[in-house]
Amino acid sequence: MDKLNKFGYNVTSQHGEDGIIQYILSNVDGIPKTCVEFGAWDGKFLSNTFSLWHDQNWKGILIEGDKQRCDEIKEKYSKFKIQIFNQFITPSGENNIDSLFKNNNIDYNIGVMSIDISSYDYHIWKNMKYLNPYIVIIEHNHTIPGYIDYHDPEGEVFMLCSAKALESLGKTKNYKLICCTLTNSIFIKDSLFDDKIFPDMPVEYLFDYSGCTTPVLSANSGIGNNLIPIFWGIPPKSQKAFFLLKNQILSVLRRKQYKMPSRKVLDEIKEAGLNIY
Repeated sequence: MDKLNKFGYNVTSQHGEDGIIQYILSNVDGIPKTCVEFGAWDGKFLSNTFSLWHDQNWKGILIEGDKQRCDEIKEKYSKFKIQIFNQFITPSGENNIDSLFKNNNIDYNIGVMSIDISSYDYHIWKNMKYLNPYIVIIEHNHTIPGYIDYHDPEGEVFMLCSAKALESLGKTKNYKLICCTLTNSIFIKDSLFDDKIFPDMPVEYLFDYSGCTTPVLSANSGIGNNLIPIFWGIPPKSQKAFFLLKNQILSVLRRKQYKMPSRKVLDEIKEAGLNIY
């Protein structure tokens, strides 16, 4: 079975996710017509669910931390079947996603769930116990190659997580990775998997390596804010010196302080086999 990326196209998604979702939905029965999007922004910009609730009569649950954007969504899309929540979702505690659904009596069966908040994505999914999404689309750090298993320690935001870490997490939650776009890993429940419809291949094959053009890794706020370069390979001395100098120059130009990884992050980086200089 070929990669599903060949079915990709964009309505509002960024890297073909809209088309891949439609391929999955057209080949699997019984998917609840409810979608959830974390980090909804304005409801449309780079959305993986917009076409579902806007064009296909799905129920949409949009979660956005910015109140002004939430108000704009309500005003602009009031005629659609959507619920908007102005909330920052945390991996655990009173503001986690399970609590939001329970407190608002929302059905826990979700057809498509898109998690893209560029921070605690990995741990939000890890700690999710109540919700039952059939399809999960979740952001990974596209500069970390598909064979490296890395995720930030819970409560930390530095390099987010790799697609490999998400694949490992998905297995523990009974989900099968079936596609990687440049920035997202796409999973379905194990019970939906059919090797005649979906590729039965590991993340190392499914991953899009086009974002790994250099061995230097990107932190959440950009490599220009790292105190030290972090590489997935062993670069020559000239390349190490170049990125260190580049970071220093960008830090001055942007008038930002260097972003220093915590001890927990450094330990996780070393455990993943990455190189720190």
